[in-house]
Amino acid sequence: MSHEFLIKAPFAHRGLHGAATGHVENSLSAFQAANARGHGVELDVLLSHDGKAMVFHDLSLKRLTGYRGCIGDFTAEQLSKFTLTTSEDVILTLGNILHNLNPDFPVLIEIKGDQHKPEQIAKAVFEDIRDYPGPVAVMSFYPDIILWFLENAPEITRGLVATNINDGDLPDPYFSVAAQKSYIDDLDVDFIAYDIKALPNEVTEYCRSRNIPVLTWTVRTEELQQKARQYTDNSIYENLDL
Repeated sequence: MSHEFLIKAPFAHRGLHGAATGHVENSLSAFQAANARGHGVELDVLLSHDGKAMVFHDLSLKRLTGYRGCIGDFTAEQLSKFTLTTSEDVILTLGNILHNLNPDFPVLIEIKGDQHKPEQIAKAVFEDIRDYPGPVAVMSFYPDIILWFLENAPEITRGLVATNINDGDLPDPYFSVAAQKSYIDDLDVDFIAYDIKALPNEVTEYCRSRNIPVLTWTVRTEELQQKARQYTDNSIYENLDL
């Protein structure tokens, strides 16, 4: 299986969003704007109450919708009524987003593990991507999610998201060099996406020595982009004119 699509063009982090674009993160408009630039998109997925893969980053709805509650408290149909900030975009399922993207450009899906339902969310994502005609890859901080794809859908390109900077959001073992190397080998990952702030490091050099593509996130300045070019194979970027 070719993974060349991982390094051909940069990935817009949650689409092309922000004040300069007029688009909201993880919205269909932001993804379509990235495609129009000739770039791939990176997006986040969480589960709805009825087990659908929803394209959204935060567990809480407050920041982007103004409503109280968590995304897992509502069904996919209910979530489709929530507009994102002051835009006309709404929260959509992964399937709806993919249906409206240009399949010529790759999609990088970060599967969030914050809801602690690795099998359910992995299955939901797979159902939405199994027949997608364009290049697509899944990735996660959480090894149980990657393991599900290895065991149940090994044809899907899969990667590990990693950092060695502990901000308290993830269990301690996820930050150790030994654990990350073990995940790379045991999960037979096709790529790694590493925190730009933590480059270079032993883990990414280990991957490059084994010809495993190294992506990096989130590249927000030209200085960081220069660093990404030196130490990685591709960037997940935001607010840059690449």
